[in-house]
Formats: sequence, structure tokens, C-alpha cells
Amino acid sequence: MAQEELLGQVVTSRAGRDRGRTYVVVGTAGADMVLVADGQRRGMDRPKKKNVRHLILHGPAPDLVEKLRAGQPLRDEEVRSALERLAPPAPTGGTPGRTARGGEGPRP
Repeated sequence: MAQEELLGQVVTSRAGRDRGRTYVVVGTAGADMVLVADGQRRGMDRPKKKNVRHLILHGPAPDLVEKLRAGQPLRDEEVRSALERLAPPAPTGGTPGRTARGGEGPRP
């Protein structure tokens, strides 16, 4: 997928300290790198640089795609609103039978 086609895509990080966080692609930064923002921790004033291979694509945010391709600036509120509408639900729970420390859970 070309870098320009990624603009406005809703993505989830699958690697790094931010694994599992959902973002919107707001720019490009080289051959395999994009800039992502979530409007909270990573606002439009300081987007995070991510490798495309470390992202799971979920689909475009149509209103943001139009603005980004037209070169119009996005506000953090717009990014947050798009993520609330379009972000996939967060997975709940962990692996059954495991505790937070990785040991076996209680036996019945």
C-alpha cells in the first residue's frame, strides 16, 4: 500500500511500548515510516513515528482522509472523535488459567 493511501487510516500498534493503542495515520516519514496521532497522548503537535510493519490497519476515517489529502490541518478533537467512532473494540481479559505474573491460576 502506498504511503498516501495510508493517510487517515485507523491503525493499532502491534509492536513497541504502545502495543494495543489505536491511532490515525496523519503523515508520512520516509519509505516505511508513518506519523500517527491519537489526539490524547500523541496530539497533532507531536505525532509518533511508527514503522508500517508494526501497524494493524482497520480502515479509513473518511472525513479525516479528505482533510489530510487536501493539506488542511487536523485538530486533536477531530482525531479523538474519529477514533471513538471507528476504533475496533479493545480485547478484554487475558489467557484463561494464567495470573498476571504468568503462573498458573487456582485449581478447581
